[in-house]
Amino acid sequence: MAPRRLLFCLDESKQSVRALEWTLLHLRRASDELHLVTVLPPLLYNVYPVAPVATGAAVAAVTHQWEAQRRAEEHQAAEVLKAAVDLVCTQHNKVPRDLVHTKALPAAGGASGVAESLVEYARTYLIDLAVVGCRGMGAFQRSLMSFIGLGSVSDHCCHHMPCPTLVVRGEEAVLSRGLMQADEAHPPQSAQPKRVMACCDDSPHAHAALLWALDNTLLPNDHLVLAAVAMPVPFPVLDEPATVAAMQSAQYREAAEAAKATAQDVAERCAAAAQRRGVGKTKLTTVALPPGSSSGDIGEALCKHAKSEGVDLMVVGSRGMGAITRSLLGLVGMGSVSDYLSHNSPCPLAVVKGVAGGGDDGAVVVTGRHGDMAEGGHGAHAGLAPMGSTLRPITEGDGSEASSMQ
Repeated sequence: MAPRRLLFCLDESKQSVRALEWTLLHLRRASDELHLVTVLPPLLYNVYPVAPVATGAAVAAVTHQWEAQRRAEEHQAAEVLKAAVDLVCTQHNKVPRDLVHTKALPAAGGASGVAESLVEYARTYLIDLAVVGCRGMGAFQRSLMSFIGLGSVSDHCCHHMPCPTLVVRGEEAVLSRGLMQADEAHPPQSAQPKRVMACCDDSPHAHAALLWALDNTLLPNDHLVLAAVAMPVPFPVLDEPATVAAMQSAQYREAAEAAKATAQDVAERCAAAAQRRGVGKTKLTTVALPPGSSSGDIGEALCKHAKSEGVDLMVVGSRGMGAITRSLLGLVGMGSVSDYLSHNSPCPLAVVKGVAGGGDDGAVVVTGRHGDMAEGGHGAHAGLAPMGSTLRPITEGDGSEASSMQ
């Protein structure tokens, strides 16, 4: 298989370190390039009265404060990168140093500024998979933080990355499966077989996610779970006479069973496509989940099944809706399932944007990724955009030191 470029979005939090560890154990191939990237926080500019700023001494004091702040933040970024390189190259992973690249990038400000730097880096360096940690904030906290520019970086990456995004989240017991701190008394540990759940429907976006999962996440001993949720069925308003109400209830049950049968058919067709890609029958499970009434119910059904089945990784397609469209559809219960899963999944989640064509085994077209790119392994990259002036890497090397921003 062709080598991939994996982007790891790092900071000083334990969530980003866990995301790096989990991906190295479960998804990394020997030939993959690893891009370890951290983003500097924006400089804090204090506002002083006009008269003192006009003096030379005041200007020198403010400039000195900015320089001291910049040096401290660059030193902290260098320490983050150095620790990541040590984890990747010198501990139990033993990745060759020539496959590891480090960068510290400036941010425009707030969570969106941090994420925009990461998105532009992914476009410039043709990244195949972006990996981010998740702080697990609730909906109310995310809303409040977004008002002051401190919203979710993983949210922004899921919506704007030109490549699939892996959000490593979940309880510690889930993330630590198969992980062990290597030392002299313990040899390097190989990954244990994992359970990968692909969320299926009859859309080209879901099929693209399935094909991506088959090409990028499954190892020979892994188990694939194909889960499809039945379409919602309107529940009848039972204010009719008893006979009519009974008929309506029977019709509802029949419609619900028909919807579940359709979902099972979708899962079976996805299983057939997976078998044509080399997945054995003994490594496949299909399930049709009962219908819900909204995107939240669909997402909740998928999360409950993933937790009950001990799933290690979920893969879901994304329609790539804009913020306004997502908000409007959310008001009528037709919001983004991938959004719900990215906030509530009990295990790591891969969000794949794109469509599949050319039959059951058609190519995956990842939309917005340096132009459209056919992916069936790896295709040629077209329509590359040069690095913008807003993204100037300030460090490149082993993360041991940081140079000044030009």
